[in-house]
Amino acid sequence: MIKDDGYWVNVVYLCWFLLAFYLGYEIIQTIGIFSGWMERYVGWYKIAATVGGCVGGAFFVWRYVSKPGRREYHEEVIAELRKVTWPTWPDTKRMTWIVVLVVAFFSVVLGLFDLGWSWALRQILML
Repeated sequence: MIKDDGYWVNVVYLCWFLLAFYLGYEIIQTIGIFSGWMERYVGWYKIAATVGGCVGGAFFVWRYVSKPGRREYHEEVIAELRKVTWPTWPDTKRMTWIVVLVVAFFSVVLGLFDLGWSWALRQILML
């Protein structure tokens, strides 16, 4: 089941809406906790935070999507990503091990350099 690029752009926009909704909800909840409104208006404050987060998330996505050419740009990005040749799982594991070994080697080299440098500075400062 292959969907067209517009479908995946809509999925990403929905994810952005959900993220913006969650952040807006948490911001409103935090403001309510620190200002004391949440304790004072227990009954409706969570509803107000939910509605505020939903409106804020919708506004954020609408402002982002309403710019001309933005949707076409995202569809072109998806089309370009379809052209990428992704590595196979064995290649990914092999390259990951190479990165781990290179990082381990350079951490040992830098650790030895740090030990030598600190020993040299101690000797100089003891004079």
